[in-house]
Amino acid sequence: MKNLRIEQTNEMILDKFGMGIVEFLISQTHLASRLNSAKSETIKRNPGYSNGDIAKAYIGLLCLGKNKFAEIEPLRSDYDFRTFLKLERVPSPAVFEHRLDEAALSEEWKQIILEESLHLLRKAGAPINPVTIQGKSFIPVDVAMPFAFIGKEGYCLSFGQETSVSVRAAEQLAEGAFLWRLEAKEGSEIAAKLLDLHIDFVMKLQTDASTWVETARKHGTCSSEREGKNVYFGSVAETNTTAGAKKPAYYVFKLTETTIDKNGQILLIPEYEADVYMTTLDIPPEAVPRLYDEHRKVCKSLRREFMSDLGFKQLPSRNQKTNELALHFGIYAYNLLRFAGQGKARMKRIRETIRDLPKMVIKEVEAEE
Repeated sequence: MKNLRIEQTNEMILDKFGMGIVEFLISQTHLASRLNSAKSETIKRNPGYSNGDIAKAYIGLLCLGKNKFAEIEPLRSDYDFRTFLKLERVPSPAVFEHRLDEAALSEEWKQIILEESLHLLRKAGAPINPVTIQGKSFIPVDVAMPFAFIGKEGYCLSFGQETSVSVRAAEQLAEGAFLWRLEAKEGSEIAAKLLDLHIDFVMKLQTDASTWVETARKHGTCSSEREGKNVYFGSVAETNTTAGAKKPAYYVFKLTETTIDKNGQILLIPEYEADVYMTTLDIPPEAVPRLYDEHRKVCKSLRREFMSDLGFKQLPSRNQKTNELALHFGIYAYNLLRFAGQGKARMKRIRETIRDLPKMVIKEVEAEE
């Protein structure tokens, strides 16, 4: 498939539009055929509804901003929904739930959905743009468990996968230096693997402030915010040896020491607060907290889009495994809509693309030689 370019035009185009765009993009991958060929012992064959049709119908539902199985019922009599998605029949809510309950008992569907979601981005030539840090470009991978997002565009890379799997997925989508930005709670194990793989990262550590007092006084620069409140800021380096190679890591700290509270009361025991970051980037220490704060904002925004714009604030099933499978379908729909919502000026929010989908069209043209 040729790279796709989505842009505005005043030209009259009568081709694929609305759900036809969703079907067209799904058809560029092997999602339906692979699910139809899946030989899961947990799924009992229902000749009336193929696995591929179940998948396309659910992705279509998600592309309308809905995820509840019961919400498919009004669409069963919707000619356009069935026709544009090229479905033989639109499944009932009961068939939907039963098939996903069966499929969720194994990992096969989830693996296929994630692989084909990334396949879609590769085939479509989805842009994965870098961020610039101190004059150097990095492809950002923002981890907010269980999600990992890639590029300034914020495509969803993985869902709870092992770090090595996510690294390979990122390398399939983009070339160049990567920068992983990690949440504090889940970051330590991931950071250890990234060190082994010599991949740059930045993360905030969970630490006891009192353990950094001596280091801060020895290596930090002290400034006074007011009487009785001093702030130490600085960094220390540590060399890690992995696979016979040495890679430095830097610990950036901001320690606040309070000996007099804001009311002027002298404290018998000083109070300490510390923000400590770990990174492999050799950059000025003051840039590291900004990098992490940017990561938090990005993750908060992307998670909000995924969960709210696709309707996942409330999960569709009482079965946890079925909900996990539904979220994997959500990743496919999210990436499809994220790609469809690209523009020259900015990337549209998912709900904007859902709103504009009926007005969007695709026209296939031959590439210029």
